[in-house]
Amino acid sequence: MEFILSRATTVEAQWAGAPVQRAVARFRRDLEMTLCPTGMTPGNRMMICLAPALPAESYTLDVSGDLLTLCAADDLGAVYGLLDLSRDALGVNPFWFWNEQRFEPKPFATVTGQRSASPAAAVTLRGWDLSHTPLLDAWANENNQGWEMAFEALLRCRGNVVRTDRCADLAAAMGLRLMQDPRRPLGAAPQPASVQDIPARRAVWEDAIRRQKALPRVWSLGCLDAGRHPDAESYSAAVREQSTLVRASLPGAPLTLFLEGSAAAMYHEGRLDLPADVVPVLTPRPTDSEAGGPGPGIRHGLWVELCSRDPMTGNPVTPLPDGDDPLCETLKGAWRSGVRTLWMVDAGDLRPYLETLDLVSALWCRPDTDTEARRTAYLRSTFRAPDNWALTDTSLDDLSVCMRAWAQSTVRCGYPPRAMGENFLSRAVRALAGAWLCGRVDEPVPALVPVLGQHPFAQQLSAFRAACEEALTSFETLLPGCSYAGRATTRLWKDAYVIYVKYYLYALRGAVRFCRAREQYLGRDYRACFATLGQGADDFAAAAALMQGGSGLWTGFYASAVPDCARTVPVMVSLMALPRAAGDGPDYTGWQGALPGAGDAPMADFALYRAMLRAREEGGEP
Repeated sequence: MEFILSRATTVEAQWAGAPVQRAVARFRRDLEMTLCPTGMTPGNRMMICLAPALPAESYTLDVSGDLLTLCAADDLGAVYGLLDLSRDALGVNPFWFWNEQRFEPKPFATVTGQRSASPAAAVTLRGWDLSHTPLLDAWANENNQGWEMAFEALLRCRGNVVRTDRCADLAAAMGLRLMQDPRRPLGAAPQPASVQDIPARRAVWEDAIRRQKALPRVWSLGCLDAGRHPDAESYSAAVREQSTLVRASLPGAPLTLFLEGSAAAMYHEGRLDLPADVVPVLTPRPTDSEAGGPGPGIRHGLWVELCSRDPMTGNPVTPLPDGDDPLCETLKGAWRSGVRTLWMVDAGDLRPYLETLDLVSALWCRPDTDTEARRTAYLRSTFRAPDNWALTDTSLDDLSVCMRAWAQSTVRCGYPPRAMGENFLSRAVRALAGAWLCGRVDEPVPALVPVLGQHPFAQQLSAFRAACEEALTSFETLLPGCSYAGRATTRLWKDAYVIYVKYYLYALRGAVRFCRAREQYLGRDYRACFATLGQGADDFAAAAALMQGGSGLWTGFYASAVPDCARTVPVMVSLMALPRAAGDGPDYTGWQGALPGAGDAPMADFALYRAMLRAREEGGEP
């Protein structure tokens, strides 16, 4: 039996909850976006009914003649039912907005079968952390749909929790629970675990609960001073009191305890006495193969990062440097270890991590998902030929090879070696340049010790250079490979992937040129050192310039933030003074003497480099 969906199909709901009404409006928008006005089939309708006996967040679909009945357990059941229909019948992908999916309207769509039911998600609470999104924040504030589209994408990925500092009321109205900041328990002013005036502390917590209980939340418990005063008894008593206060107003609200620092140590040592309904949240690195869970049957949560903001090794604007395979293994290991109550993913600014977020959404619904098949399905639905036809299997394989090559090509450093984000390429150069400028080249650079070891400057520089040169060789091959692979698809491939390859490659070129310049300086080839530093500055500037572009809807998406590479450009220019002084001083006019149009007054370092570069390009300078 088939039900015909058209623009003429009426959609009615038995109850008027805000998430349901928004979901109905969204479904009507999808109908108009994917179906054309012709070929309407008037008279059929879709009815959304409340069925509390169903499992939470689930729904059933029944086709009977001209009636399609969606029975939902609750608001989210209705939301998911409509979004699944939008995907399966209308072809609207979860990230349709973010990937600028193109639709070719058709007269109608069909829903087949008499009865179907939605499978329950494997993880109870599933969400994104969107609280540290400087690029998305600035762009969304200029785009009326920005935050709504972010929350819609999360719902389409079967999420039900979001942590956000923006548009929280909108998120709740769309059906999402709000995750509190785990470093501000109960959303209140920081309170110590050990206090003399317990009634005053209780009043602070009661006030915070009273102010925030109107919206559905996942509540964070704990005390912020556990690291300074790791008193397990006082800490446990404070968490129990917080739990009691929340339960008095909100009996069924989810309660979590974010484990880090001394709180994590006390928990793993078995020193914390927590209420049974409080969910401890583990915080493994995405590169961990296991989440260190406690075993099946014990409620636990997991919080992982796709976007690391570590100043030295982070990847704030590019995909995971080691790819998403380690993350997938972490999540699968978490499931096997019993971590099934909460999965929170720091989603960064969304755009660099869409493919990984799609994988995560599959795993939190079905942890046994074939991730390789899921990747292929994502590529097939996202990247199309210029005429909007599906890509051939060969073209999809080319794209897949490029995406796998990213993880195989990034810089590896550390003990044991691990993949470095793009920050490492520029920040390590600045740290090494600072030591060079200050003459501290007989001792380790302190900022690099965690990654390059407690070794003298020269040894750290040598290790950095070797790692960067190896990666540079791979990236110099990867970029033309990406261009070749993208020949069969649209501009989206460049905007969604190649831009990150270019950014990393340009930063690598700048880092390697810095290392070569140091070698030239020690070899007293000062003029070559001067030029090499100038070229390195150009490389870092080119990387930074990539983030100022964009096209269409995404024009200026990266422009609101200063890329780390941009901070390295003036440092490289400053370094040029050293070989200039050694090779062109004290008059500072010798190098410019043979340049066309050079005056008698010494030129500024970078202006001289530019003039030398022009002369070389025009054949007037060897």
